[in-house]
Amino acid sequence: MTKLEIPKEFYDIALSLAKQRQGRFRNQFTTGKLREELCGDDTDLMKHVEGVIGYIGDMCAAKWLGLNPKELMKNMVLDTDLLAHRDECDLIFRGNRVDVKTEFYGKDQESHDQKLVKVLDGSIGEKETYGCRLINDNQFRENSDTIDYYLFATIDKMDPRKAKYWYPIGFISKTRAKDVAPKPMWWSPAGARLWTPAHCIPNKCLDKPERFFDISTGEFINYDSHLDNPKYNELDKDKFKTIIKNAKL
Repeated sequence: MTKLEIPKEFYDIALSLAKQRQGRFRNQFTTGKLREELCGDDTDLMKHVEGVIGYIGDMCAAKWLGLNPKELMKNMVLDTDLLAHRDECDLIFRGNRVDVKTEFYGKDQESHDQKLVKVLDGSIGEKETYGCRLINDNQFRENSDTIDYYLFATIDKMDPRKAKYWYPIGFISKTRAKDVAPKPMWWSPAGARLWTPAHCIPNKCLDKPERFFDISTGEFINYDSHLDNPKYNELDKDKFKTIIKNAKL
């Protein structure tokens, strides 16, 4: 089982960036129950929990893949025109554009724990609840030309303040995802009503996470340093510096 210990600073960085982008766009999936049950004692986190989990997942994926997590987030700030809109992809690895999806399973920690074991060991069935990985249909259409791979992952705790480990679950190419789940569904194969129409990818259709290091080389550039990103010289540097200073990047 592959896992990565989550550096403590990732939570603070993620929360700061999520707060600073407030009002500019919404997450594709929002979970009121998660916000209320796990984050009700923290108003800031309750507003931004999905974004926080997403950013933590992006940084963990970068660290796992040997990229610099802080440079990844600085480039994200630039690529989104200083948090003005969504990024086209979460990271670039071996010249391929990757959408990192860090998920949780269940409505509470107990149910998450039960499903987590089966997802990690590959024993979960397609028609079981959480037996499929989900790609929101709006997002699927929006990034159909800007994503090469979807990398699915999870964390050990649904409350990101308590999460200690990040686990890569598996990955699938955009082309393969279109073949496996060409049409969005309102209902999962398990019969569960989804929050929004989504493409349902059975867990069994994912490639093992360790094989991600062997994907073919693509044509896109990963900027190891944000100073090499052309947008660094095009955007308001003072505003950029304020954003990354607030996030302690």
